[in-house]
Amino acid sequence: MKKIKSEQNVILTDSLNKLWQTAIKLEQSTNIPQELDAVEGRRFLLRILSASVDSFVEYIDANRPAFRHSESAHRKMFGDCPDADYLQAPIDLRDGRSYTVKGQIPKDTLYVGVMLYGRGGQMGNRLTDEELNMDDEGNFELLISADPKKNPDLLGEGDEPLIMVRQYYTDRKIQPAVTLEIELMDDVPTLTPLDPSWLAKRIELSRRMLGSIFARTLDAYQRVANFPENTFVDVPVDLLFPTPDNSYRICWYELNHDQVIIVRGTLPKARYFSFTLYNVWLESYDYTQHPVILNHKQIELDEEGRFEIYVAGKKAGFANWMDTAGHNSGYLVARSLLLEGTHPKFEVQVIKS
Repeated sequence: MKKIKSEQNVILTDSLNKLWQTAIKLEQSTNIPQELDAVEGRRFLLRILSASVDSFVEYIDANRPAFRHSESAHRKMFGDCPDADYLQAPIDLRDGRSYTVKGQIPKDTLYVGVMLYGRGGQMGNRLTDEELNMDDEGNFELLISADPKKNPDLLGEGDEPLIMVRQYYTDRKIQPAVTLEIELMDDVPTLTPLDPSWLAKRIELSRRMLGSIFARTLDAYQRVANFPENTFVDVPVDLLFPTPDNSYRICWYELNHDQVIIVRGTLPKARYFSFTLYNVWLESYDYTQHPVILNHKQIELDEEGRFEIYVAGKKAGFANWMDTAGHNSGYLVARSLLLEGTHPKFEVQVIKS
């Protein structure tokens, strides 16, 4: 049995040690004033460590790609939407390589978008469901390439390592998910044993991703800390993980245990709209146990088409109630998908419960 050269073992150990050291250093940044968020920050660290390893060590075979869920109820970042699925697959468009994506979108699906991402999460070209040339049963097929001579449906720049498909719902219980397949259209290279130098490089990329996510998340928190509290403001799309199909208004809320926040307004004209609550780490609160999101189909309107949203730790008979799930402060995000025009203004009032 051939032994790995000692210097390669040293390289691997060094890469792992740097990853652990970065995690230890980042743990110190979770010591923030909000006690519950500080605890959740440790969990966020574990989640993002896992996500970073998945992104650069595990689910990265661009020769044999497959779609996977990158976010869920137990892994969240950059303002996840509980009403959305984020399906991603690794790609490599260098040297004229191309891929086909085949799928089936169920009838009356609210929204599906296909988007390429470059290094560091840079936005690439995208298509919405209206541009997918579906047949009567919702089947579609896309050619993806950076070579314009191949006349691809989705043209890349050549450096994109990732394709993402987003699907939005208003009721997951009755709305089915899309089905997807992706395949490399070129010769598939032969599998080779795991190379220690390659693994060391991938561990280093995982470390960088871990640090980058924390830096971007804390930067957003520091920027929002300068906003007036309990007030909605427009924010650039790059504050969250970017997709140009979404527009956001963000409120940093603060309330005591005996207070309730009331948000009044009208629904924007958009394909999808919702209010969602997030912690400091831009993770939606636990939507498996608490009502922390209200979308446009769930929000009750009065006879004039206006709503009142109640944000509090207890329902207390309120309609349109959103549960703070133990947080006295956090993000309240208004998300509009394919917004027409501008967001309406939202009035915020804090009252005694």
